[in-house]
Amino acid sequence: MDIVKIVYAVILLALAIPNAIIDYKHRKKNAYPHGNAWAYYSQLAKEGNWEGKFMMWSGYIGIVAILSIIALTYYRLLTWD
Repeated sequence: MDIVKIVYAVILLALAIPNAIIDYKHRKKNAYPHGNAWAYYSQLAKEGNWEGKFMMWSGYIGIVAILSIIALTYYRLLTWD
């Protein structure tokens, strides 16, 4: 189980740091109104912008990571000895 935690930590670091840098750059330009980041980056991704694609894919990977953590926790609770 420690390997799973290490994999999650690597994914978090590999995605979170560039994600924060990209988001800071766009917020600094006031590119989108507060609370509208998903729609803004979705539009950028549709236009072919690599930053938009990265932000969308990192969001999807984050959602999958959260769901897998929930599933793993549920599995560990069910198989608790």
